[in-house]
Amino acid sequence: MDAGSWWRALRRVPAPVVDVGLAVAVTVAVAVTVRVAPEQGRAADAAAYLLAPVIGVLALFRRRWPLAVLLASSAALFLYNQTDYPGLFAAVPLSVALATAAAAGRRGWALAAVVWFGVSPLVWLAVSLAVSDLPGSVAREVVYGAVSDLALLTALLLLGEAVRGRRALDREHRLLLAEQDRSEGLLLNVLPAPIAARLKQGEEPIADRFQEVTVLFADLVDFTPSSERTSPERVVEVLEGLFTAFDRLARRHGLEKIKTIGDAYMVAGGLPEPRPDHAQAVAEMALELRDEVPRHRDPDGRPLAVRIGIDTGPVVAGVIGTDKFSYDLWGDTVNTASRMESRGVAGCIQVTDRAYRRLRDRYRFERRGPIQVKGQGRQVTWFLVARDCQPR
Repeated sequence: MDAGSWWRALRRVPAPVVDVGLAVAVTVAVAVTVRVAPEQGRAADAAAYLLAPVIGVLALFRRRWPLAVLLASSAALFLYNQTDYPGLFAAVPLSVALATAAAAGRRGWALAAVVWFGVSPLVWLAVSLAVSDLPGSVAREVVYGAVSDLALLTALLLLGEAVRGRRALDREHRLLLAEQDRSEGLLLNVLPAPIAARLKQGEEPIADRFQEVTVLFADLVDFTPSSERTSPERVVEVLEGLFTAFDRLARRHGLEKIKTIGDAYMVAGGLPEPRPDHAQAVAEMALELRDEVPRHRDPDGRPLAVRIGIDTGPVVAGVIGTDKFSYDLWGDTVNTASRMESRGVAGCIQVTDRAYRRLRDRYRFERRGPIQVKGQGRQVTWFLVARDCQPR
C-alpha cells in the first residue's frame, strides 16, 4: 500500500479512535522521556511519571477545549520544570496542544506558549546576570535550553499551520462534495438514475431504441378555462398537489415520469431499464390515476376530471439539451398514446388495440369501436374498465 493509500485509510478512521490512540502514544512518549532523560537531581519517582498521564488526558480532550488544553499543558510543564526531576524538553508534551491550537486558527495561543517557554529562560538569565555573576557553563546551558525549546516550539507552530491548512483543504473538499451531492440530486430530479450515470461518465449522445414500452398520457378536462378565472398562485397550487400525487403513484409502480406539459402528465413503463410487465404496471397506475383525480378540486372548487390514453410499442429515447437536460421519447407509440388521450372521454382510460391485446388477460375492457385518429385513419380502441377478478 502506497503513502497516499495509507493517508486515505487514516482519514477514514473515526476521530474518537484517533484521539484515544494519540493520547496513549503521548502518555508513553512522555513516560519514556522522563525515564531516559539525563538525571539532574534525584531519580524520577511516581510524581515525575504523573506528568505522562496528565498530558495524555489533555491530548484526549484537545479537540473539545483547545485553549484549556494549551493552558493546562503549559502549567503542567511549568510545575514540572520547577522540580529537580530529570529534565524534559517543553516541546514533548506541548506538541499536541500547540499543533491543535494552531490548527484551530488560534495562533495567538500557540505564540504565547512559544514566547513563554522560549524567552523566559533568556529573561531569567538577563535578570540573573544583572544581579550576580553566573558561571559561563550555567549561562551556556540556559541559552542552549532556551534556543532548543524555541526551535522545537517554532517547528511545532509550523506543523500547526500545516495541519490548519490541511483542515481548511478538507473543509473545502467537504463543501465540494456537498455541492456535488446537491447537483447530483438535481440531476436525478430531471433524468433517470441510469441515464444520469451514463451522462456523468461522458457518454454522448445518449440515445436508445426500445422494442416495446407502454406510454401513458393524462390530461385534465376543462382545466384551462377554469385556470384563466383564478390567480396564478391557485393554479400552481392545484397542479402541485395533483402532480405530486401522480409522482407518488409513478414511483410506487416503478414507472418513469417523462414530463409535464401544462396540465398534461406523461409517464412510461419499460425504460430506461426494460421490464416484462411494463404494460401491466402502466395499467395499474392508470386505474389509480382515474380514482385519484376526482379527489382534487379545480381552481373553481369543482372536482377535477381526467382523460387517459395508453399505447404499447417501440420508441426511441434519449437526452436532448445542454443547459437544461431533458429525457424524452419519440416515435409512433408516443404520438398514438397522445391521440388516445386527446380523443378520449372524461373519466375513461382509452387504449389502442395492441395495448388491449397485451392486457386483456388481466383486465376488463369495453370496446369503443373504430375512431378517427389523426395521421393514422380509423382505429379500433378500448376502454380499460377494471382489473379482472378472474384472470384468464
